[in-house]
Amino acid sequence: MKTNKQFIDEIYQKYDECQKEKKQRKQQEMKKLLNMAAVMVVALSTIVVLSQKKTPEVIQERQKEEQVAQIDLKTVGNFENFYNIIKEKNQGSNYLETRKETVLEELDSKSTDLASSTNVQVQNVDEGDGIKVDNKYIYYLSKQRLIILNAESEESSEKIAEINFEEKNFYPVEIYIEKDRLAVLGNDTSGDVTKTVSTEDKDLKCYAYAPSDSKSGSIIYDISDRKNPKEIRKVMVKGIYTSSKSRMIDGKIYFVATQHIGPVQRKLEELNEDDYKPKYVDTLKGEEEQCIGFDKIYNIEEGSDSDYLMLVGIDLNSDKEADIQTFLGTGGTIYASEKNMYIATNEYEYDEDYNETDRKVKILKFELKDGKFVYKAQGEVNGQVENQFSMDEKDDNFRIATITSEANNLYILNDKLEEIGRIDGLAQGERIYSVRYMGDKAYVVTFKQTDPFWVIDLSDVKNPKVLGEVKLPGYSTYLHPYDETHVIGFGYGDETQRELKLVMFDVSDFTNPKVLFKIAVGDKYTYSELLYNHKVAIFSKEKNIIAFPITSSAGKKVNSRAVIYGIDLDNGFVLKGEIGEVIDNYEKQVRRIVYVNNNYYALSYVDVKVVNMDSLEGVKDIDI
Repeated sequence: MKTNKQFIDEIYQKYDECQKEKKQRKQQEMKKLLNMAAVMVVALSTIVVLSQKKTPEVIQERQKEEQVAQIDLKTVGNFENFYNIIKEKNQGSNYLETRKETVLEELDSKSTDLASSTNVQVQNVDEGDGIKVDNKYIYYLSKQRLIILNAESEESSEKIAEINFEEKNFYPVEIYIEKDRLAVLGNDTSGDVTKTVSTEDKDLKCYAYAPSDSKSGSIIYDISDRKNPKEIRKVMVKGIYTSSKSRMIDGKIYFVATQHIGPVQRKLEELNEDDYKPKYVDTLKGEEEQCIGFDKIYNIEEGSDSDYLMLVGIDLNSDKEADIQTFLGTGGTIYASEKNMYIATNEYEYDEDYNETDRKVKILKFELKDGKFVYKAQGEVNGQVENQFSMDEKDDNFRIATITSEANNLYILNDKLEEIGRIDGLAQGERIYSVRYMGDKAYVVTFKQTDPFWVIDLSDVKNPKVLGEVKLPGYSTYLHPYDETHVIGFGYGDETQRELKLVMFDVSDFTNPKVLFKIAVGDKYTYSELLYNHKVAIFSKEKNIIAFPITSSAGKKVNSRAVIYGIDLDNGFVLKGEIGEVIDNYEKQVRRIVYVNNNYYALSYVDVKVVNMDSLEGVKDIDI
């Protein structure tokens, strides 16, 4: 049997014969690999003879494969390092804030447009919602209940099942439907929200806060029998889940939870390190809670956030264990394409007098692959991100619009999140209220006293430029594509925020955009959740409708209804009908509207109104 040295020398000789350029530099590169190979040879000496014929190219290829799953970040390592990192992060003057997402979105038209679906930002990337619809059923979250309605026809419309989460102390936030699987995402707050650890050290100014016992995650049901849903799996992690922090692609759910870690003021030896380890349960592995060691926690060194960022991937179509990864660093607004997820966090810096000195957006990029998160890059831009619609991905480039205290910027970053193009100082003295990307164009609404609608060309990624603008009173908080040359705007009709508006922008001439139509929605002081939640709207290009809930004052009562508008490029927006009533009980307020099999369904917490789509005549009321 040949010695390790002989084996290595032979590989060097073969390598030199194959490579005809710069032997010394190539040999240095190979030594790094061969040192690793030598260690393997010692440990696996029984198979050295079988390995003699393997070339350096084979070794390199094997190492490439092994590195695919590796993350190019340092781990925390141990509890002492964790302790020091947390203390350092909490000593900074930075303050992290994730803004409430202002959203609204597009529903792709389908030739089999039998049922509405969640209004999503990116085609083929589903978003969690409080209501889901297929061609026969409606799945609806009403407080701590999940209601399943038969919607196959007018006659059969009825409540057929209910799951009550009160006994589980589980608060559902959103749901997903994948064939005969239903996933409910939410929070279990049965544990302590904050655990304080007392101390006898009088020099300490505050307590030490261990991560809370609050858990979040997904409860998965088999709904092959819609009348009898059966719980089949639960995946829970320590942390909090909030709306719009998940996506589903090809039956694989990717969600983000955050576990807060307060300041660590006690001495290291006084603390129990197990109190600070992230924990999870995947019932595929059993009911026992699993701990994640500090050697498995990745440290995002940039940024001052000391929270745990918990990333969870679940494949609803298989029995694979959940992919759970933990990062110590940051969490915020998410955007996802079919390939990648970006997590953007607004970070503000203050001086000793609490005056803001700077604002940055920290960005993390993860590849979404077969139900797993793969860390790819991190970056930073100036300003703050408003919501998920401020971000977009095209041709492996990431586009992000940000707000500063004086103006607005739009950045184009490459696949490594390095800046390759930008627009500075857009709309001085104003701020961004909505953004929509459509191919190589970005449409941006800013506001101070008027509502400039900007058209920005991004086709030259190194030199993006403003092509045109149009001004009108008020501002749009949401932009929705109607077709390739028309964009719908929804928001306030004037700066007083007393009335809502729908507007149609004509962008057939990018250098000269025009307001094609504009109408007021409801009465004065009308409100709609659509101002900040795109999912409450339904849109169908095939049916040429847009519908959403609104409320307005009716004396001492509230006029709550869903409004349905027809859209026609010749006649504009035409109010087709309203579904609702004047109420004095907020539980009867219309929260959502969907359509299934030629019927509208307007849903409150306690009832559902069924209305024929053609005649707009009421069919029945369903008590839920």
